[in-house]
Amino acid sequence: MLRTREFTVVRHTRNYHIMRKFYEEILGLTAVREWDRGTNDRGVLLSPGEMSGNALIEIIQLNDVAVPNAPSPVNLELSLEVEDVNSIYTQLLEHKMPIARKLMEDPWGHSSFGIDDPEGLRIWVYQVNAS
Repeated sequence: MLRTREFTVVRHTRNYHIMRKFYEEILGLTAVREWDRGTNDRGVLLSPGEMSGNALIEIIQLNDVAVPNAPSPVNLELSLEVEDVNSIYTQLLEHKMPIARKLMEDPWGHSSFGIDDPEGLRIWVYQVNAS
């Protein structure tokens, strides 16, 4: 049985500062570790919050040697469960954040909406509705 200590989604980017700003300032994730050894050797580990245990999102500056001309991930999305999806949706609208799919009630008992990060990764923000 696999016993993990940490679960990390790694997000390579050629636009490090733009991507980091999005995840920190738009989504409100918190930097827990980072490094900067120059243009092609920098990154940050971001925590979605105390309720997410050891789950992290890692943003890494991509250099051309690491993954040359790799296609964007297909059929990969990120889902973030939040306490108050309505207030987050309203905040994003107030900041003129493009919404990929408007806030709606899902048949499986969630309220959710979709946004895309600066390089097109779909992010679902949702709340489990009280039954």
